[in-house]
Amino acid sequence: MKKILYVLVMVVACSQNSLAQLNSKTHTVTLSINNILELDFDNTTQVLGFTFANAADFESGKTNLSAAGLRVRSNKPWTVSVKANTANFATSGGGDGNVLSSTLSVRKNGTTSAIALSTTDQALATGDRGGFGANTFQIDYIANPGYVTPATYTLGITFTVTAP
Repeated sequence: MKKILYVLVMVVACSQNSLAQLNSKTHTVTLSINNILELDFDNTTQVLGFTFANAADFESGKTNLSAAGLRVRSNKPWTVSVKANTANFATSGGGDGNVLSSTLSVRKNGTTSAIALSTTDQALATGDRGGFGANTFQIDYIANPGYVTPATYTLGITFTVTAP
């Protein structure tokens, strides 16, 4: 009987001890996630100029493959758009003042569809959320101004990333 009483006392003592160890507390952690949408140039390559030196260049135009790289970092799907800053190229050295921005086209490298530039945003590329490593692409420039007066012509181009 003493053994049974001793075992019973031990069981009760252990169960009280176990109950004392089951005390717990909880925290609630909040993550406030803001939109991340960033566009940058991938400065590995930049071939932004064209030299028109012979008749074939004027007849067919010229293409700079992988002229520049762009990269996006975003936590949602994205679209990169492109537009010319002005309707015409600026000229120096007495060139033609009416060389339209549409004589320059841009396309995502590896695609066949080129966008003739205008002052209106046009979708160039789309992608999913991720960092620069997952969302990097090259662009090609295609110039075909025709027979214009010898001079230097420049055009500002704006790339914009948005979340649809």
